[in-house]
Amino acid sequence: MTFVYFLFLLHLALGVLATLPFTMEKAGRSYFKFCSASAAFMMTAGLGLLWRRYGVHGVVAGVEYEPLVMATIVSLAATSLYNRAHHFGWRALKAPTLAIALAAGAAALWFGAPAAGRPLVAGVDLSSALLLGSAACAMTLGHYYLVIIDLPIGALRTLTVMLIATLVVRAILVGLLVAGPVHAGYAEAQKVAVGLWSPDGIFVWMRILFGIAGPFSLTYFIWKTVEIRSTQSATGILYVQLFLVLAGELLAKYLRVAVGLPL
Repeated sequence: MTFVYFLFLLHLALGVLATLPFTMEKAGRSYFKFCSASAAFMMTAGLGLLWRRYGVHGVVAGVEYEPLVMATIVSLAATSLYNRAHHFGWRALKAPTLAIALAAGAAALWFGAPAAGRPLVAGVDLSSALLLGSAACAMTLGHYYLVIIDLPIGALRTLTVMLIATLVVRAILVGLLVAGPVHAGYAEAQKVAVGLWSPDGIFVWMRILFGIAGPFSLTYFIWKTVEIRSTQSATGILYVQLFLVLAGELLAKYLRVAVGLPL
């Protein structure tokens, strides 16, 4: 389970960072500091779990372990510097440090994917990170309307659009991986999905229920509350959606590591 938690924390951290370029500067320095600090904390926790279990030169089946660790460390260092740039007002460092953090994070996604079907798995991981990040940041941004009175509703609307778009992409990928024609190496893993009451098959359906169907059922209400500028109501619904997305993506990481099905 160590690698499951590492992947979950890494994807959530990178997703949070990936939403920052789409967020208005008017959200305030504290918002960007909070998000980047949270991302740095999650990467640090993930690396700590990984080192405790596997050490610095560990071996994880199908994963380029050392490049994965190094890419994560670079992303963590750049994220920490980005946070300090916002704290001290170093405007010239903000864009470069965030770009480095995201580039190193993308490399970590690549090295963390198994060699067989790596482009597909890395793409699925990217969609997971974006969904986690948009769900977490949309909920977080909703709170800032309580302290920044003149924050435009467009800021929350942008993250809501991003959330819905990434959820649609995630649903399409999950559908293809469960029932569609994919890499031949997943033929056996796909059989898990049809075993509804098998030990791992039940998790596939839980993943679809909590991580896809549940969030989809809330998108209409989130959009409507944003449109009428009811930010408190939108934030409350986003809380529920975030919980569902977190549960679904954690189950997805378990299925990837335990069964080899990158959902």
